[in-house]
Amino acid sequence: MSETGLLVSTRKGLLLGRSSKDRTQWDWSDLQRGGWIVDYSMHDPRSGKVWCSASHWQWGPRLHYTTDWGESWTEAGTPAFTDGERSVEAIWTVEPGGKPGLLYAGIMPGAMFASEDDGESWREMTSLSQHPAAEHWEPGAAGLVIHHISVDPDDPNRIVTGGSATGIMISYDGGESWSVRNEGIFNEHFPAEFQQGAPCVHSLLAHPLQRGRLWQQNHFGQYRSDDDGESWHVVGEDLPGVFGFPTAIDPRDPDVCYFVPHDSDQARMPYNGALAVYRTRDAGESWERLADGLPQEGFYHTVYRHALGQDAGDPLGLYFGSSGGELYGSTDAGEHWSLMREHLAPITAVRAFPLD
Repeated sequence: MSETGLLVSTRKGLLLGRSSKDRTQWDWSDLQRGGWIVDYSMHDPRSGKVWCSASHWQWGPRLHYTTDWGESWTEAGTPAFTDGERSVEAIWTVEPGGKPGLLYAGIMPGAMFASEDDGESWREMTSLSQHPAAEHWEPGAAGLVIHHISVDPDDPNRIVTGGSATGIMISYDGGESWSVRNEGIFNEHFPAEFQQGAPCVHSLLAHPLQRGRLWQQNHFGQYRSDDDGESWHVVGEDLPGVFGFPTAIDPRDPDVCYFVPHDSDQARMPYNGALAVYRTRDAGESWERLADGLPQEGFYHTVYRHALGQDAGDPLGLYFGSSGGELYGSTDAGEHWSLMREHLAPITAVRAFPLD
């Protein structure tokens, strides 16, 4: 197995971690982009760049990348509206597209941008933000955000997006046109005639091996789709509650999914202060509680929507961070957990990737 890279985004900067081959030892960078609110970071396997999307109280949202593990950073172009009426408040996600130099960014308020020159310039994908469904979009507690973008590795024209509160949108032509995919998602805030309008997505993952298999954590429950969101099935009946933020998958098994339940949309913390990750290995028919090594009392933090990630190891490695600045990891698919770092700023995102 190769070494693993880990990107830990926080509200005070970014940490880069490098594991030993057995993932038992980690070397950490100094804090990068210190003082910036890092909303998301990702490794682009095509270029080797580590991208960081961050916001600063004085300079606003910016995109930076490093090619030397944080020894130096380069500022890229910044997505910007051209209508003079809207401004980009934050860049919530950056994802590689299907050809060299193509990047996508999901931003607040409610839009998606594309770059065809590796982040030097950006254009708004108005086919999404001007779609008729956008009339029903409403801000969630974090604002009106496109925060998940999934590009099919086998068909880069197939793109699935999720947002708060934009619901699920899918394109089969590289973003030229979009279809709404909210059938079967319940929203207790909407009357019956608007049930399929714009449910509040918290996380959305498309499985790379099984086309059509989507996992969604919604404001009102955990869902699975087997037909690219044409229909959604509630799969959280065995969970202790419907509310939560992050989702992770096993890239080798479409039936495996992980979720961190919270007690309600009011308190937004684990039940009774007992932290646990739940796993299904049968496509949501049943769930098991995984808590060995996790605090079982007095844990009153949130795990945010991007703050649970997985690697490609065998067995699977899982990593998550909390709003209390604690980072936990497992190298055996969640059976056992250990505390990797503490005393960090609130952790907004955790992403793992293989190192050559």
